[in-house]
Amino acid sequence: MGVYSEIDLKEINEILKYYELGNAVSFKATITGISNSNFKVTLSNGKEVLLKVSNDKTLEQLENEQRILEVLENYNYLHSIHPFKTIKGKPIYHHKNFFGVVFPFINGLPPKIDKSTIQQIGKALAELHSLEIHKEDLASIRRHDLVGYGGLSIQDFVQSEECPKDFREAFETVFPDGVSAIPYDIFPAGIIHGDLYFDNSLFHEGKLVTLIDFEQSGRGRFILDLGIAISGSCMNQDHSQIDLELVENFLKGYEQGRHLLAIEKEYLVVAVKVGFFSIALWRIKRFYAGNLDQSKKFNYRELTERCLRFHSMKSNDDQF
Repeated sequence: MGVYSEIDLKEINEILKYYELGNAVSFKATITGISNSNFKVTLSNGKEVLLKVSNDKTLEQLENEQRILEVLENYNYLHSIHPFKTIKGKPIYHHKNFFGVVFPFINGLPPKIDKSTIQQIGKALAELHSLEIHKEDLASIRRHDLVGYGGLSIQDFVQSEECPKDFREAFETVFPDGVSAIPYDIFPAGIIHGDLYFDNSLFHEGKLVTLIDFEQSGRGRFILDLGIAISGSCMNQDHSQIDLELVENFLKGYEQGRHLLAIEKEYLVVAVKVGFFSIALWRIKRFYAGNLDQSKKFNYRELTERCLRFHSMKSNDDQF
């Protein structure tokens, strides 16, 4: 988390001229982003907005992300927020070297992980997976593998020269036979969040307000989304390993909104392990191989270590 773009009040007001929101009187940097710089901006009318400056994606990638949010709004998904449109009706501003979006500011914080919050997160994910989206609208949304990593793309990376040695060793320990035998094509697909860690949910007074950071969302398999969400949300108090009781409550909440298929239950433990490696590889690409924030160069290791602990608890043939 961090702020990567330096900006002042004058520059913020220049950006706000693209909108009909009025002027800013103050702003404060927040730390709720990894690949964005985020600023809580107070307007002259007393209202607050969230100004996001993109640091780690192209304009096209940002446009694709906003297309997903537009579809979710059109299909009345209640757990996503939607950007203000510019005067020209665009969801994205582009000013000098800055481009990004402006959202309503949501009064909420990432939750303390417990049975209640984890059930609510699980149910919200199920409601996303349950949306009945027309084929043409779904086709207008990018594939998840353009912004995230499934089992086969992780395996390809492991076999490449750029793969860190410890990442390769962890993957081969967990998947000694690889992941090619997973029957990917038979799993249901639709819009997935792609990064539903607990801190990508905002709660207020114990109730889920919204999910945030759809930056890795796209068309993908629900089983991968479940694996990522469980691996990043169902953790014990010190966040060192998976809490199986929390997984049970997550799935209880999920099945209030969508029933898992038998094949999904069969592969869910495997999906959680793939989920760990998926986000670890995302971190490698940005921090180990990239130059976004060198202080986070090795933070992929916390995920591979959690995965190895989980693997010692549950074999690939187990079910929850």
